[in-house]
Amino acid sequence: MLNGQITHSYLENACTLLIPRPPARDQPLKSPQPTTAAASSSTGAEGHGKGPGEGSGAEALHVDRIRNCDIFVDAHDLYFYADVKLYKFHSRRSFDLRELKTLTIKYNTTENHYKICLRCLPLTAGNQQGAGGGDTAKPKSVRKEYIAAFLHMPTLADVTGGRMSDKEPMVQEWKLKRITDQCQLQLDGHERTYKLTNHFGYGFASKYSSPLNTSELDRATCRVAEPQRTSPIQRRQERLVDEMKRFSREQYKMNFVELQVPSGHQNPLRFKPKIFETSMTQEQAHLLHNISRKQEPEQQQPCDSLRQNEIDCGLISILLAICYDVRTTNNEPTCESGWTRSILCPLYCYFEQFDNYRDVLVAFLRRVITYPLYRNFELGRHCVRDAIEVLKGGRNWLINQLLLTHQQFAVGEPTRDSFNTFYLEDYIRYVTSPSACSDEHLRLLARNLKNVLMDVSKRHLGLGIGDIETELFKELMQEMRIEAGSEGSSPQQPGHGDDETDLETDASGQEDETTTDDDSVITDSFDSTDMDMRLIENEIVYEDDEEDEEDEDDEDEDEDGADDDDDDDDDSNSSTTTSSEAEGNSVIEQCSNSETAASISTTSTK
Repeated sequence: MLNGQITHSYLENACTLLIPRPPARDQPLKSPQPTTAAASSSTGAEGHGKGPGEGSGAEALHVDRIRNCDIFVDAHDLYFYADVKLYKFHSRRSFDLRELKTLTIKYNTTENHYKICLRCLPLTAGNQQGAGGGDTAKPKSVRKEYIAAFLHMPTLADVTGGRMSDKEPMVQEWKLKRITDQCQLQLDGHERTYKLTNHFGYGFASKYSSPLNTSELDRATCRVAEPQRTSPIQRRQERLVDEMKRFSREQYKMNFVELQVPSGHQNPLRFKPKIFETSMTQEQAHLLHNISRKQEPEQQQPCDSLRQNEIDCGLISILLAICYDVRTTNNEPTCESGWTRSILCPLYCYFEQFDNYRDVLVAFLRRVITYPLYRNFELGRHCVRDAIEVLKGGRNWLINQLLLTHQQFAVGEPTRDSFNTFYLEDYIRYVTSPSACSDEHLRLLARNLKNVLMDVSKRHLGLGIGDIETELFKELMQEMRIEAGSEGSSPQQPGHGDDETDLETDASGQEDETTTDDDSVITDSFDSTDMDMRLIENEIVYEDDEEDEEDEDDEDEDEDGADDDDDDDDDSNSSTTTSSEAEGNSVIEQCSNSETAASISTTSTK
């Protein structure tokens, strides 16, 4: 899936887009039966017929490729997937989608480009800034354009056109609406129209196009049952939606502070893979021999740039999932290794196609913090660094791990052998072929991957983990303030540390409720006239009551309380300890146990 350039122009309240048709692959996909393609024609004619610009044989196949499109649109964005290439367009004005019922796409067979005309909202109604984050229309400044050209700086047109990656608006692709069924294709302005077809490739270099045997699929892992009828942009959209549904904020917070590593296991962040120390078992050697024997003639020939880029991105995606499993299991595969290596690779789960390394890294990091046991962003970056080291000089280690993954997918339950058929076996043949994948080519992939890693940040993941971390820091700071406040307001008396420990390990198990409601407990206890006041008073209140008792000896209601005022300091400490225990309990428990506490105090004074 390769991004293409779109030429656009605005005229009043209309936006016209010119999209060039991508060249066909060297090995065209297996086209569907003519009757299937004919059924999609809106005119209801039998077969393709003889229409303008088409005939039979190669010309019919040519028309099929023209109709093989998928279109998604939003208020400011349009994604147009044509056969093997994805075109993205971001508009500074809002599209008028309220009355979009049928969209006619005109194709010029002479110039080989699609022409789409979309209505735009008026400037006042569009407010120049829609939900897609479009840039406001600013008056052109000749002076600024001249200075930018003189200093070789990017102009305003470059920024708004999306040529600067750092300034690109973050498009929420999961919100894009698919309008393919509402579109019709018109050739060279003739009256006859065609419906768009859906017949896309998948697997290694997108060379497969036949329907899958759904009984052999692992439905818990593979989410796309009909990849031949689902465009790559739609597969990507489904992946994004599933990741947003499965992402857990609380689980990410737990793993952000500290990885919950079971006792006896090594911390994955401290693991150092030994990529130069590897050995191949006899079973793996036999498997490699059988897979290499099935070398296809087309794999022996060099691929075009489009297919080569897709192959390399797929290899990196598979390698990243392997590096995560190796690091988290200390290179000792477990019964969950097959699931881990499949769930972290979008190629297996969604038959997704990648055309750049940045999308591969973003997809991997999103899945790292969504699905496996250890959901940590830095752990994912460590796995990327491991993959870079493997690409630099660990070809034997990579082949060994690909063979091990093939064995895990073949014998696992549920079976994932379909992943071996569509991806792993072809990638094993690709990596073991020096002519197709040389050491210099792998080192080039390592350098490119290292450069991209420095540019990928948490913001690119689109899951708001920066806000989650900020929220977590605020929660931790609030807890620290509460603990510091409770320690600062506690009475400084001998033996108080033991009382505080007893409060934290209260039998009720409710530490937060009992330690943060001390003020309410004291206030409610003062309002109760039937309770012994000395059980809940702190040091300051206790000293004030001593002075009051010396002035008013005859007006005290409780005789036992008057006797307590004449005792020594040891009795005061005993009463204060009882008061601390009463503060740790709830208000209801204090009221119900007031008589018992008073009797205990009387006994201790005697």
